[in-house]
Formats: sequence, structure tokens, C-alpha cells
Amino acid sequence: MNRLLWVLLIALLPFVSSHAANPRFSDALRAAERGDARSQYIAGMMLMFGHETKQNLPAAARWLEASSKGGLPQAMVALAALHDIGQGVALDPDRAQSLRQQAARLGNETARGQIESDQTMPGQRDFRRALALTDLKMYEAAIPYARRAAQAGSANGQLLLGRAYHFALGTPKDLQAAVALYRKSEAGKLADGARALAYMYEFGLGVKADRAMALLYYDRAAARGSTLARRAAANLRSPDYDRPANTHSGGGSASRCGGSYSYDYASGSCSPMVPGLRPYNP
Repeated sequence: MNRLLWVLLIALLPFVSSHAANPRFSDALRAAERGDARSQYIAGMMLMFGHETKQNLPAAARWLEASSKGGLPQAMVALAALHDIGQGVALDPDRAQSLRQQAARLGNETARGQIESDQTMPGQRDFRRALALTDLKMYEAAIPYARRAAQAGSANGQLLLGRAYHFALGTPKDLQAAVALYRKSEAGKLADGARALAYMYEFGLGVKADRAMALLYYDRAAARGSTLARRAAANLRSPDYDRPANTHSGGGSASRCGGSYSYDYASGSCSPMVPGLRPYNP
């Protein structure tokens, strides 16, 4: 399930029955048509991301509008995101801000957090726009917002733009540019920025491979709360790291990735074979 869809649906769990934690679109739609505001929200989110149905942003916006009128603050936040990027509805930043303020008055912590971060973190609103477009897989449309956020000094925006260059999402792949942006994000004290930079040093992507530097940045990320970075650092320090790859890892993976990693030829990335670890991804 899309990360934003999951986060926003999770917010409803205290208010809905247990089966709605993994709702069926047909059930949500029937309840939405009967006027249930929570079901209108769920149907709108599923239409937004094409979960169990074809993506349809105008239809998603209509259900989110109905749910907002029914007083559901989560729907107001989601509808605000669409107005901020002009997808499914008119581009209307003022309407987006009004919806967030309304949701905040109703006690929605997401709305309160967004309003506060917009006031205190340069580039945060453009980062949020870029992230919303990325979650909608509109990668090219996300780039201008990500670039503006990065230029404004947003560590989150720098990380997001770095990932776009790293994985060629809406822009040609440029590993050197990705490294430079990850470095800026790390300097902004972002744990994931440090973890991303460590990954590049570990595998020599856009920079000369350097295990000591990789460990330095994995440790920084871990100190900032990243469990994945802590595990990656432990993996890199393991005596098994430089051993020949297991037979299931694929030919040449040891030289490409290290003994406890396998090389994925489809994605061109290294995947840890240690249980509980996973490759860095956007």
C-alpha cells in the first residue's frame, strides 16, 4: 500500500471497526454513497492512489470534498494536498491553507504539524508538494517543487531531490548530484540524509567507495534514530561482510556488493541478505 495512503488511513483506526484497517474499495464506496463521511474519505484515498481501483483524482477529490463537508479533518488534510498541487482540483494554495486551518481547529495533529512546519522550516511546503506528487508517481511534476525546497535549505527536500537523481525519478540519473544533495541533507541533521550518504560511500555510487566514511555516516544516522542505519553499520562491521557470496546471491554479487549482499540486476542495486535488512530505496 502507498506510504501516504497507509499513514492517512491509519489515522482513522481509532474510529472504525477492525476490518476497515484493510478496507475493500467496493465496501467503502457503498458506504460512501450512503453518506458516511469516514467511508467517503477512505474511498477518496483509494481512488487517489489507485488502491483496489483505477486511479481517478477528480473522483477522489469529490469524495474528499464530501467527507470534508461531513466534518472529517483527515479528509480536509488530504484535499488540501490536492489543492496544493492542482491534481484533481484547481491549484489553490489559499484553499489548501484554509482546509488545514479548519482541520487544525478540529484537533488534527497532522494539520497542526504542517502549519507549524511551514512557518518554521524553509521550503517545507514545497517539499510536501513534491512528496505528494512523488507518492502519486508524478515524478517529473515533483522535480520543480523538490528543487525549490532543496534550494530553500530544506533537508527533506534535498533528500527527496537526491533520491530523484539517484533513481532517475522524473530526471536523468546523476549519482554525483545525488551525493551532493545527500551531503547537504546530512548537514541538515536528517537521519535519512546521513543513511543515504553512507550507502553511496559503501557501494561507491557517485563517490569513491570508502568503508570508513560509510560507517561514519551510518553511525551518525543511527545516532539520530535510524534503525536501518544501525543495522547497516552492524552488517558492514560483520566479519561475514567480505566472505564470498552465497550461491543464491547471483554471479558476481560478491565483488559488486560485498559478501552479505546480493546484486539485483533489474534495479542495479545491492540488497542485504541478512534477515531484517533491506536495500536503501526511495
